Amino acid sequence: MAQQGLQMASLRAITTQDVNYTGEWYQRAVMAGLPAHITNVNGAQLWWINQKLGTSYDNLPGAMAAIAAANGATNFSSMGTFNAA
Repeated sequence: MAQQGLQMASLRAITTQDVNYTGEWYQRAVMAGLPAHITNVNGAQLWWINQKLGTSYDNLPGAMAAIAAANGATNFSSMGTFNAA
């Protein structure tokens, strides 16, 4: 399974949804209390990563790099399974 598939499996274990990759990210953020004014998946992913890491990145690439590092991956593309709880 490709890394993106492993990430999706990590999200799906929490969301119990069966949607596409971006849908899984959005649903995970919604479950965590995503504010109503954030309506796109990039914003939802950024918000969730900041909540998860206790950070305040203002750009998604920086947040993605940080969550990858927190999970022992070189970069987001190489991050496989992770704790999505």
